[in-house]
Amino acid sequence: MGTDRWNLPFGSERRTLRALDRADKLTERGQAGEAVQLLTAANRKHRDRRIDRRLTRLRYEAAMAHDWPTSSPPLPDKADDRFPDELVPEIHRDQLDADAVRSAIDNHGSLLVRQFLDPADAKTLVSDIDATFDSFDAAAAGVEPEADGWYEPFDHPLIEHRQKKRGNGNILAVESPPALFDLIEVLRGAGMQHLAADYLGEEPMLLARKVTLRRLPHAKGGGWHQDGAFMGEHIRSLNVWIALNPCGEDSPGLDIVGKRLDGIVPTGTKGSRFAWSVSPDVAEGTGEDAIVSPLFETGDAMIFDHLCLHKTGTRPGMTVDRYAIECWFFAPSTYQSMLSSAETDSRVYDQVPLVL
Repeated sequence: MGTDRWNLPFGSERRTLRALDRADKLTERGQAGEAVQLLTAANRKHRDRRIDRRLTRLRYEAAMAHDWPTSSPPLPDKADDRFPDELVPEIHRDQLDADAVRSAIDNHGSLLVRQFLDPADAKTLVSDIDATFDSFDAAAAGVEPEADGWYEPFDHPLIEHRQKKRGNGNILAVESPPALFDLIEVLRGAGMQHLAADYLGEEPMLLARKVTLRRLPHAKGGGWHQDGAFMGEHIRSLNVWIALNPCGEDSPGLDIVGKRLDGIVPTGTKGSRFAWSVSPDVAEGTGEDAIVSPLFETGDAMIFDHLCLHKTGTRPGMTVDRYAIECWFFAPSTYQSMLSSAETDSRVYDQVPLVL
């Protein structure tokens, strides 16, 4: 895949229009989820930019029309430690299942999965990231992009500060319909939808404000943080952070506290970068001797939840920009906690749900 695929003719005009019309009729009948499935199947057969675009909006519409559960299914007791001698456990993708993820997160806070993606899938996503960033930059400069439709602002009041995000090497996947479709297909092919459902105890959704395409300049760093500090402490989540080029030596990687934390550590203290971030002193005190800086190869992934304490791992002498994708799954039964918490804590707010 990649940008070259758009130089090919689209599928049948009649076929595309028929699929879009059927999806609209399903949505009008309150069946937005079925419309997502219909358009996904149509796009797999005959890729069309119009379907990419409609699917992106429809994923949000289907999420907002969802009958949100008011209680979460019970989770298993704390898993036995299958990795007793490791700070950040490592497995190959052939060993990846919900039990391995639960054991690693329950006891160590994270799991490193080697060769999570095939090289071809990683190459597709790198191509998508380049096309999206180029399209964003062209639009910002008032220039017609070479490839149309790769960057399209998503109309939602909570999606903002786009130029600042771009300056930090980040663009939300929801603002690139072709990249979002590819990403979801890649994740589904890697089995993440089923794994997340097994781990969370219910069918997962994505968080639009937390699914991010990254092309990080090699000199850009980041502060220590737990995403639960602004997403909410009492949600159920699963993040898949995917390295799309070698990271950690010549290119920024991740620094991870290799231990399970059961709550939010103090934020906003002296030396922290933001109100919700953690100062280096607090991070080092929390991590003690458990801070790990793994070396990633293309396609490796780190899986953790909203309590994992981590930061972008930069070092003097790095010369290569980092390509990566961050993708957050969450349990719909905990969505309301993001909204109710917002009334008492300004750091916690709606992260904008999307159905898969």
